[in-house]
Amino acid sequence: MKNILAILILLMFNINCTDKMEKNQNKSLDRKVSQVPIEKQISYGLEINAPIPVTIYFDDIKISEKNTPLNTVVELNPFILKNGKHKVKIEVNPLFRSSETFVKPDNLKNIRIQFVSYIWNKETDNVSNYITNTNLQLTTVKESLPYFAQEWEVEVKDLPYDLEGWSKGQDLSKINHKDLEINVVAYYQKLRSLMNNGDFASYRNLWAVADQELMVFDYQTKDSYTKAVEENKLDFKKCKNAMIPLEDFEMRLHADGKMVSLERKTHTREFNAESPLDIKGWSPLIRKYKVSGGASYGVKLYLPQNSNEFVIIRK
Repeated sequence: MKNILAILILLMFNINCTDKMEKNQNKSLDRKVSQVPIEKQISYGLEINAPIPVTIYFDDIKISEKNTPLNTVVELNPFILKNGKHKVKIEVNPLFRSSETFVKPDNLKNIRIQFVSYIWNKETDNVSNYITNTNLQLTTVKESLPYFAQEWEVEVKDLPYDLEGWSKGQDLSKINHKDLEINVVAYYQKLRSLMNNGDFASYRNLWAVADQELMVFDYQTKDSYTKAVEENKLDFKKCKNAMIPLEDFEMRLHADGKMVSLERKTHTREFNAESPLDIKGWSPLIRKYKVSGGASYGVKLYLPQNSNEFVIIRK
């Protein structure tokens, strides 16, 4: 489960609140954890084994685009607001690195996707009750295609929480596209400035709403929360004077228009002297490593009803 731990660490990098708010959140967190016994702290995920890159959507939210083969569990709890029916979708595009223009049947036949659930004890880092709920089988393809997509319905039954998330957000698809993009880009520019200037306190404050929900869906304990905050603080220092310009991006709507994000739009064969490295699909908030390569920091925004101020709701 090291891959799941890595996802958690990346997600926890985006825990943001003032010192006063942090103390209040810790108290709230203790109450939440005490209300949910470990045997009820269920997590859902997609176990994916794919020899080629795939793009994954959950309830019309793009949750993963890896330009390398996958052999991991993609965590779903951040994107599940409540129990019920949900949709999983994958897309497969022609292999950029091989300069292919079609998806071949052989590209698809070895992809394996399972809808799984498990209990992850944050105190011991042990995983138990690992269950395959559904095998999501791909349709057999006999001819090459410009791209491949398939969708399944899965059922979530055992979550002990019900979150609001973006469910009451405005429908951003009804806002003029150009005006919306101007405002989204301005928000990202603000984030980039805070990161490049090393202003951790201000940056964290913008993540307060997302943090409150993270503590619920990730069943955080006070110790794990505090440890992650300290690790994130150290990691954030590396962003100072290391953020590249906000460029080569496109705007993407998620969750049937309730969320919005920016992502890099052009394939690359190398980035910052690391080859091969394709950063298409990354958040444009990118930190260059000192030697080669880099890391991106995802941000998904929503617009509450009767408000003109975006709120960060997920990474």
